[in-house]
Amino acid sequence: MYKNILEMIVCPKCQGKLKLESEKQINGEVIDGMLACSNNHEWKIEEGVINFESKEQEKANNWSESYKEVDYDELDRKIKEKTPQIQLDAQEKAKKEIISLINKYQAKKVLDIATGRGILLIKLVKKFGNNIDLVCIDLSFDVLKYDRIKSMKINPDAKINYIACDASKLPFLRDMFDLSISFFGIQNMTDLTSKGVQEGVRVSKKGLINAGIVIKDDNSKIELLNKLLAEHGYDFKVDSVTESHFHQLHKIDESYKVKINNIFEGIGEENENDLIPIEGEWFAIAISETDMS
Repeated sequence: MYKNILEMIVCPKCQGKLKLESEKQINGEVIDGMLACSNNHEWKIEEGVINFESKEQEKANNWSESYKEVDYDELDRKIKEKTPQIQLDAQEKAKKEIISLINKYQAKKVLDIATGRGILLIKLVKKFGNNIDLVCIDLSFDVLKYDRIKSMKINPDAKINYIACDASKLPFLRDMFDLSISFFGIQNMTDLTSKGVQEGVRVSKKGLINAGIVIKDDNSKIELLNKLLAEHGYDFKVDSVTESHFHQLHKIDESYKVKINNIFEGIGEENENDLIPIEGEWFAIAISETDMS
Protein backbone atom coordinates (compact mmCIF):
# COMPACT_ATOMS: atom_id res chain seq x y z
CA MET A 1 0.00 0.00 0.00
CA TYR A 2 1.13 3.52 -0.79
CA LYS A 3 -0.04 6.41 1.37
CA ASN A 4 -1.61 8.30 -1.53
CA ILE A 5 -4.51 5.81 -1.38
CA LEU A 6 -5.61 7.29 1.98
CA GLU A 7 -7.05 10.30 0.13
CA MET A 8 -9.36 8.00 -1.84
CA ILE A 9 -10.58 5.19 0.39
CA VAL A 10 -13.22 5.06 3.12
CA CYS A 11 -14.12 2.47 5.72
CA PRO A 12 -16.27 -0.24 4.05
CA LYS A 13 -18.46 -0.50 7.15
CA CYS A 14 -19.27 3.15 7.89
CA GLN A 15 -17.70 5.13 5.01
CA GLY A 16 -15.63 7.06 7.54
CA LYS A 17 -12.17 8.44 6.81
CA LEU A 18 -9.33 6.00 7.43
CA LYS A 19 -6.02 6.68 9.14
CA LEU A 20 -2.83 4.66 9.18
CA GLU A 21 -2.39 3.48 12.77
CA SER A 22 0.76 1.39 12.41
CA GLU A 23 3.06 0.52 9.55
CA LYS A 24 6.11 -1.29 8.30
CA GLN A 25 7.55 0.23 5.13
CA ILE A 26 9.97 -0.97 2.47
CA ASN A 27 11.01 1.54 -0.21
CA GLY A 28 8.01 3.75 0.51
CA GLU A 29 5.45 0.93 0.37
CA VAL A 30 3.51 -0.05 3.49
CA ILE A 31 4.03 -3.82 3.68
CA ASP A 32 2.28 -4.46 6.98
CA GLY A 33 0.14 -2.20 9.13
CA MET A 34 -3.30 -1.26 10.35
CA LEU A 35 -5.97 1.16 9.13
CA ALA A 36 -8.64 2.51 11.47
CA CYS A 37 -11.62 4.87 11.23
CA SER A 38 -13.20 7.13 13.88
CA ASN A 39 -15.75 4.39 14.63
CA ASN A 40 -12.93 2.02 15.62
CA HIS A 41 -13.24 -0.29 12.63
CA GLU A 42 -9.80 -1.72 11.96
CA TRP A 43 -8.37 -3.27 8.79
CA LYS A 44 -5.07 -4.99 8.21
CA ILE A 45 -2.48 -4.27 5.57
CA GLU A 46 -0.79 -7.59 4.84
CA GLU A 47 2.02 -8.27 2.35
CA GLY A 48 1.35 -4.88 0.76
CA VAL A 49 -2.40 -5.48 0.28
CA ILE A 50 -5.21 -3.68 2.13
CA ASN A 51 -7.49 -6.41 3.41
CA PHE A 52 -11.12 -5.33 3.84
CA GLU A 53 -12.03 -8.98 4.53
CA SER A 54 -14.24 -9.54 1.50
CA LYS A 55 -15.43 -13.11 0.98
CA GLU A 56 -14.54 -15.04 -2.16
CA GLN A 57 -17.13 -16.79 -4.29
CA GLU A 58 -17.51 -20.33 -3.03
CA LYS A 59 -17.60 -22.21 -6.34
CA ALA A 60 -16.09 -19.92 -8.99
CA ASN A 61 -12.83 -17.96 -8.77
CA ASN A 62 -12.05 -19.22 -5.28
CA TRP A 63 -8.35 -18.47 -5.56
CA SER A 64 -7.38 -19.10 -1.94
CA GLU A 65 -8.47 -22.73 -2.34
CA SER A 66 -6.79 -23.06 -5.74
CA TYR A 67 -3.46 -21.80 -4.38
CA LYS A 68 -3.52 -24.44 -1.64
CA GLU A 69 -3.22 -27.08 -4.36
CA VAL A 70 -0.67 -25.42 -6.67
CA ASP A 71 1.45 -22.26 -6.66
CA TYR A 72 0.33 -19.25 -8.68
CA ASP A 73 2.90 -19.60 -11.48
CA GLU A 74 1.96 -23.24 -12.02
CA LEU A 75 -1.75 -22.44 -11.93
CA ASP A 76 -1.31 -19.71 -14.54
CA ARG A 77 0.62 -22.12 -16.75
CA LYS A 78 -2.01 -24.85 -16.47
CA ILE A 79 -4.90 -22.49 -17.22
CA LYS A 80 -3.13 -21.04 -20.25
CA GLU A 81 -2.29 -24.50 -21.60
CA LYS A 82 -5.96 -25.49 -21.44
CA THR A 83 -7.26 -22.26 -22.97
CA PRO A 84 -7.99 -22.45 -26.73
CA GLN A 85 -5.90 -20.18 -28.92
CA ILE A 86 -8.97 -18.33 -30.16
CA GLN A 87 -9.72 -17.22 -26.59
CA LEU A 88 -6.12 -16.16 -26.03
CA ASP A 89 -6.35 -14.12 -29.24
CA ALA A 90 -9.62 -12.59 -28.02
CA GLN A 91 -8.02 -11.65 -24.68
CA GLU A 92 -5.14 -9.92 -26.46
CA LYS A 93 -7.56 -7.93 -28.60
CA ALA A 94 -9.51 -6.88 -25.50
CA LYS A 95 -6.36 -5.82 -23.64
CA LYS A 96 -5.21 -3.69 -26.57
CA GLU A 97 -8.65 -2.07 -26.83
CA ILE A 98 -8.76 -1.21 -23.12
CA ILE A 99 -5.28 0.33 -23.30
CA SER A 100 -6.39 2.34 -26.33
CA LEU A 101 -9.40 3.63 -24.37
CA ILE A 102 -7.26 4.57 -21.35
CA ASN A 103 -5.22 6.69 -23.75
CA LYS A 104 -8.35 8.07 -25.44
CA TYR A 105 -9.73 9.30 -22.11
CA GLN A 106 -6.26 10.48 -21.01
CA ALA A 107 -6.83 8.67 -17.73
CA LYS A 108 -4.11 9.01 -15.09
CA LYS A 109 -5.97 7.53 -12.10
CA VAL A 110 -7.33 4.11 -13.04
CA LEU A 111 -9.29 1.53 -11.04
CA ASP A 112 -9.05 -2.11 -12.21
CA ILE A 113 -12.17 -3.89 -10.92
CA ALA A 114 -11.96 -7.64 -10.18
CA THR A 115 -8.31 -7.90 -11.20
CA GLY A 116 -8.31 -11.69 -10.79
CA ARG A 117 -5.08 -13.37 -11.91
CA GLY A 118 -3.79 -10.12 -13.35
CA ILE A 119 -4.11 -10.93 -17.06
CA LEU A 120 -4.81 -7.28 -17.88
CA LEU A 121 -2.71 -5.95 -14.99
CA ILE A 122 0.51 -7.38 -16.44
CA LYS A 123 -0.19 -5.63 -19.74
CA LEU A 124 -0.89 -2.36 -17.93
CA VAL A 125 2.35 -2.55 -15.96
CA LYS A 126 4.35 -3.19 -19.13
CA LYS A 127 2.59 -0.43 -21.07
CA PHE A 128 2.25 2.36 -18.51
CA GLY A 129 4.67 1.66 -15.65
CA ASN A 130 4.46 4.71 -13.38
CA ASN A 131 2.64 6.85 -15.96
CA ILE A 132 -0.74 5.98 -14.43
CA ASP A 133 -1.84 5.76 -10.81
CA LEU A 134 -3.31 2.26 -10.71
CA VAL A 135 -5.49 0.65 -8.02
CA CYS A 136 -6.40 -3.04 -8.27
CA ILE A 137 -9.29 -4.59 -6.37
CA ASP A 138 -10.63 -8.12 -6.03
CA LEU A 139 -12.67 -10.17 -3.58
CA SER A 140 -9.64 -12.40 -3.06
CA PHE A 141 -6.79 -11.24 -0.85
CA ASP A 142 -4.73 -14.20 -2.03
CA VAL A 143 -4.98 -13.43 -5.73
CA LEU A 144 -3.99 -9.79 -5.13
CA LYS A 145 -1.05 -10.88 -3.04
CA TYR A 146 0.28 -12.83 -5.99
CA ASP A 147 -0.65 -10.12 -8.50
CA ARG A 148 1.57 -7.76 -6.53
CA ILE A 149 4.49 -10.18 -6.75
CA LYS A 150 4.02 -10.61 -10.52
CA SER A 151 3.88 -6.86 -11.09
CA MET A 152 6.99 -6.20 -9.01
CA LYS A 153 8.95 -8.73 -11.08
CA ILE A 154 8.04 -6.80 -14.24
CA ASN A 155 8.52 -3.29 -12.85
CA PRO A 156 9.60 -2.93 -9.21
CA ASP A 157 9.17 0.85 -9.46
CA ALA A 158 5.45 0.72 -10.38
CA LYS A 159 3.54 2.06 -7.38
CA ILE A 160 0.28 0.08 -7.49
CA ASN A 161 -2.26 -0.15 -4.68
CA TYR A 162 -4.04 -3.46 -4.06
CA ILE A 163 -7.28 -3.73 -2.07
CA ALA A 164 -9.25 -6.87 -1.22
CA CYS A 165 -12.84 -5.59 -1.19
CA ASP A 166 -16.36 -6.06 -2.54
CA ALA A 167 -16.81 -4.47 -5.98
CA SER A 168 -20.56 -4.14 -5.39
CA LYS A 169 -19.78 -1.75 -2.48
CA LEU A 170 -16.57 0.01 -3.47
CA PRO A 171 -14.76 1.70 -0.54
CA PHE A 172 -14.12 4.92 -2.48
CA LEU A 173 -15.66 8.36 -2.60
CA ARG A 174 -17.41 9.50 -5.79
CA ASP A 175 -15.20 10.47 -8.76
CA MET A 176 -11.95 9.43 -7.12
CA PHE A 177 -10.64 8.00 -10.41
CA ASP A 178 -10.45 9.21 -13.97
CA LEU A 179 -11.57 5.83 -15.28
CA SER A 180 -12.72 2.40 -14.07
CA ILE A 181 -11.90 -0.69 -16.12
CA SER A 182 -12.86 -4.34 -15.85
CA PHE A 183 -11.41 -7.21 -17.87
CA PHE A 184 -14.21 -9.85 -17.65
CA GLY A 185 -14.27 -9.37 -13.87
CA ILE A 186 -17.62 -7.62 -13.42
CA GLN A 187 -19.20 -10.24 -15.67
CA ASN A 188 -18.25 -12.89 -13.09
CA MET A 189 -20.14 -11.15 -10.27
CA THR A 190 -23.26 -13.30 -10.93
CA ASP A 191 -26.37 -11.49 -9.62
CA LEU A 192 -24.33 -8.44 -8.57
CA THR A 193 -23.11 -7.51 -12.06
CA SER A 194 -25.42 -4.49 -12.40
CA LYS A 195 -24.22 -3.20 -9.03
CA GLY A 196 -20.64 -3.66 -10.18
CA VAL A 197 -21.33 -1.52 -13.25
CA GLN A 198 -23.04 1.19 -11.18
CA GLU A 199 -20.22 1.31 -8.64
CA GLY A 200 -17.55 1.43 -11.35
CA VAL A 201 -19.29 4.44 -12.88
CA ARG A 202 -19.89 6.12 -9.51
CA VAL A 203 -16.24 6.28 -8.49
CA SER A 204 -14.86 7.50 -11.84
CA LYS A 205 -15.15 10.88 -13.54
CA LYS A 206 -15.08 9.36 -17.03
CA GLY A 207 -17.06 6.24 -16.26
CA LEU A 208 -16.42 2.55 -16.82
CA ILE A 209 -14.81 0.48 -19.55
CA ASN A 210 -16.14 -3.07 -19.19
CA ALA A 211 -15.12 -6.12 -21.25
CA GLY A 212 -17.23 -9.29 -21.39
CA ILE A 213 -17.92 -12.40 -23.44
CA VAL A 214 -21.33 -12.44 -25.15
CA ILE A 215 -23.34 -15.10 -27.00
CA LYS A 216 -26.48 -14.92 -29.13
CA ASP A 217 -29.78 -14.55 -27.30
CA ASP A 218 -31.31 -17.45 -29.25
CA ASN A 219 -28.47 -19.90 -28.63
CA SER A 220 -30.13 -23.33 -28.46
CA LYS A 221 -27.80 -24.61 -25.73
CA ILE A 222 -28.67 -22.02 -23.08
CA GLU A 223 -31.45 -24.03 -21.42
CA LEU A 224 -29.35 -27.21 -21.27
CA LEU A 225 -26.35 -25.40 -19.75
CA ASN A 226 -28.53 -23.61 -17.20
CA LYS A 227 -29.89 -26.98 -16.07
CA LEU A 228 -26.38 -28.40 -15.82
CA LEU A 229 -25.16 -25.43 -13.74
CA ALA A 230 -28.16 -25.65 -11.39
CA GLU A 231 -27.56 -29.38 -10.85
CA HIS A 232 -24.02 -28.60 -9.72
CA GLY A 233 -25.11 -25.84 -7.35
CA TYR A 234 -23.99 -22.79 -9.32
CA ASP A 235 -26.07 -19.61 -9.12
CA PHE A 236 -24.74 -18.46 -12.50
CA LYS A 237 -27.05 -18.61 -15.52
CA VAL A 238 -25.87 -18.59 -19.14
CA ASP A 239 -28.56 -16.00 -19.94
CA SER A 240 -26.32 -13.46 -18.17
CA VAL A 241 -23.80 -13.56 -21.03
CA THR A 242 -26.25 -12.99 -23.87
CA GLU A 243 -25.90 -9.85 -26.01
CA SER A 244 -29.19 -8.36 -24.80
CA HIS A 245 -28.27 -8.88 -21.14
CA PHE A 246 -24.86 -7.23 -21.63
CA HIS A 247 -26.54 -4.21 -23.23
CA GLN A 248 -29.22 -3.97 -20.53
CA LEU A 249 -26.60 -4.25 -17.79
CA HIS A 250 -25.06 -0.90 -18.74
CA LYS A 251 -28.27 1.13 -18.93
CA ILE A 252 -28.05 2.94 -15.61
CA ASP A 253 -30.31 5.93 -16.33
CA GLU A 254 -30.85 8.56 -19.00
CA SER A 255 -27.99 10.76 -17.78
CA TYR A 256 -25.43 8.15 -18.83
CA LYS A 257 -24.17 7.58 -22.35
CA VAL A 258 -23.47 3.94 -23.26
CA LYS A 259 -21.48 2.73 -26.26
CA ILE A 260 -20.96 -1.00 -26.85
CA ASN A 261 -18.81 -2.58 -29.56
CA ASN A 262 -18.01 -6.20 -30.39
CA ILE A 263 -14.26 -6.01 -30.91
CA PHE A 264 -13.74 -9.74 -31.59
CA GLU A 265 -15.92 -12.53 -32.97
CA GLY A 266 -15.29 -16.24 -33.31
CA ILE A 267 -16.53 -19.81 -32.79
CA GLY A 268 -15.95 -21.38 -29.39
CA GLU A 269 -13.60 -24.37 -29.09
CA GLU A 270 -13.36 -27.13 -26.50
CA ASN A 271 -12.25 -25.63 -23.20
CA GLU A 272 -11.69 -27.52 -19.96
CA ASN A 273 -11.67 -24.27 -17.95
CA ASP A 274 -14.97 -22.64 -18.94
CA LEU A 275 -18.43 -23.33 -20.34
CA ILE A 276 -18.41 -19.97 -22.12
CA PRO A 277 -17.67 -19.58 -25.01
CA ILE A 278 -19.74 -22.64 -25.93
CA GLU A 279 -17.93 -25.16 -28.11
CA GLY A 280 -19.02 -24.82 -31.75
CA GLU A 281 -21.08 -21.67 -31.12
CA TRP A 282 -20.62 -17.99 -32.00
CA PHE A 283 -19.24 -15.66 -29.35
CA ALA A 284 -17.91 -12.13 -29.23
CA ILE A 285 -15.90 -9.92 -26.93
CA ALA A 286 -17.98 -6.85 -26.15
CA ILE A 287 -16.54 -3.68 -24.65
CA SER A 288 -18.79 -1.03 -23.18
CA GLU A 289 -18.03 2.62 -22.50
CA THR A 290 -20.37 4.07 -19.87
CA ASP A 291 -20.00 7.75 -18.96
CA MET A 292 -21.90 10.99 -18.41
CA SER A 293 -20.56 12.89 -21.43
